[in-house]
Amino acid sequence: MNKKSLMIIVIQSFVIILLIWVVILMGSDEFVDDDLFDEEETLSFIEVNDEGLNQIRLTEAIVKNSGIQTTKIISSNKQSSFSNYGIVQATDTLIDLKNIYDQLMQEINTLQNQINTEEKKYLAFVDLNADGKNISDQALLDQQTLVNNLKVSVEKKVVLKKNLQQKVLSQWGNKFYMAITGKAKDKQLNPLLNGEARLVKITLPSSDSDNSIPHKIIFTPINGNNETEGIYLDKAPTIEPSILGQTFYYLIQSPDIRIGSKLIGFYKEKQNNDKQMNRYEVQSSSIVWSNGLPWVYIEEEPFLFVKKPVSLENEIKDGWLVISEALSTNDIIVSKGAQLLLSEEYKYQIKNENED
Repeated sequence: MNKKSLMIIVIQSFVIILLIWVVILMGSDEFVDDDLFDEEETLSFIEVNDEGLNQIRLTEAIVKNSGIQTTKIISSNKQSSFSNYGIVQATDTLIDLKNIYDQLMQEINTLQNQINTEEKKYLAFVDLNADGKNISDQALLDQQTLVNNLKVSVEKKVVLKKNLQQKVLSQWGNKFYMAITGKAKDKQLNPLLNGEARLVKITLPSSDSDNSIPHKIIFTPINGNNETEGIYLDKAPTIEPSILGQTFYYLIQSPDIRIGSKLIGFYKEKQNNDKQMNRYEVQSSSIVWSNGLPWVYIEEEPFLFVKKPVSLENEIKDGWLVISEALSTNDIIVSKGAQLLLSEEYKYQIKNENED
């Protein structure tokens, strides 16, 4: 065997030994990874409680190493506040409708007076026609035709009046309808109709009770700091069915504000004892989002955590004002590490899906 053949055999042997060594190393790493995975699996357990909610049981070691922190939940007596955009309404159309209605009523009254006069005249003609034909039959017929024509004119005016009333009611609401049609006098509307005040329309969260409608709202311009108090007038007709909430009219004594201006309306919700009992202050780090909804984690017992739903009301300093019937004043809430717990739930769900 020459040196060249010997060299080839040595190189081949070396390559084979190297490949065997690599395979052994990779296999040992896989075994190590499997051991680590098995060990990691024992660090947390996902259970389902009686309410059907997932609860996560962790070991003391993983709680300490992951930095999960808890604190007692804080009940709140703060009022919930709301804000939304309001639009300053043009009232020229409303004033025009009032002028048209007043003119129409004047015309109806004039025609009605004419009818009364001409009917009396017609009755006199009937007597004269029956008494020796002092009035001709043609004159009697002409008078009757005149009365009938006047009645037809009144009927047409009454139809216009009803259409106008319906237009005011559908476009402006009951209070303006009552004022414009003269069915009720409202001193509140005088400054508005005289151009000494402005009308603001704003949409607020829906409520089952009229008592919860704020009597006053503070309005501020978007690019300004001047506050203006708005006084509640009436519910406004909602023409767009897609609008969520209820729309209301508020009167502001600020005639200098430009028509069409967008204002920010701010008000505090009236106290509700039942709702107040379920209101809490939580840190932003306690809130996690799952399926598009906000949740918090409560430590039911040492190292056992349950995710519970909340409703976010208002942002406060360093957190949120929330409402939840699932919480109580004795609860211990996760203040740090809530996202880790949510990730643990997701890992559990993915694992189950893969096994299925």
